Amino acid sequence: MPSKIDDSACLRCGLCIKGCPHDAIQGSNPGKVSTSDVYEQVWIDPDLCQDCGTCTSMDYWCPAEAISAEGAPPRVEVGEGEKKYSKYIYNYDGSFDSHFTEGVPFKVITKIDKDVLPGSDFYMVHWVMPHETPFLEIGHPPHIHRDTELLFHIGSDPNNPQDLGSEIEFYLGPEMEKHVITKSCVIFIPPNFIHSPWKPLRTWRPWIFIEVNQGPKHTEKGYHQLLTPEAMAGEPHLAHFVDEGY
Repeated sequence: MPSKIDDSACLRCGLCIKGCPHDAIQGSNPGKVSTSDVYEQVWIDPDLCQDCGTCTSMDYWCPAEAISAEGAPPRVEVGEGEKKYSKYIYNYDGSFDSHFTEGVPFKVITKIDKDVLPGSDFYMVHWVMPHETPFLEIGHPPHIHRDTELLFHIGSDPNNPQDLGSEIEFYLGPEMEKHVITKSCVIFIPPNFIHSPWKPLRTWRPWIFIEVNQGPKHTEKGYHQLLTPEAMAGEPHLAHFVDEGY
């Protein structure tokens, strides 16, 4: 049986009209409220609906959640004193997190992936605290990820936000092309692109690092064979960087 639209919930935005693969959702008298598209009425034509399930296939396919399958159970009402969308506000508890080894001057602000919130990609945000000398011999060794990665380096001086307050050595490609980062920036890492070592040399003002893996879980495959045996022998933290998801 065709899906149905709850007129009392419908915001008449017309997004469903464009998204229905069978042109079964129709609208009348399109207009504008400020700059937003709004229809006078939106409905499903039962003669055109193929009951394909597209319009009920995922949460917020209809942003107002006004479309439901015929015969579907009613939505659970929010209890008194409860908030419907509190599940989307996540407060990180780092008291039991051992992501970083002892002696690394990072303080995690938050970290999330699909296991914390279904549908989320992997994100991690942490402070890099002041240090006068490198705290790792190599840094994060060469590796790749299955998904695109974005690495945000954000300075904390509001009067000069482009000044990172740190000096970072970063290597790109199998050729180990060296870059020195001293300015706020974002680094784009394509899937399977070899990058790192990433090595903070010194930090004189705390700054924020944001790692975004555009996939549901953190993945990593190491290319430690690009390092010299001497460098590997002098890095006690190297065993911390293990393959994940490959």
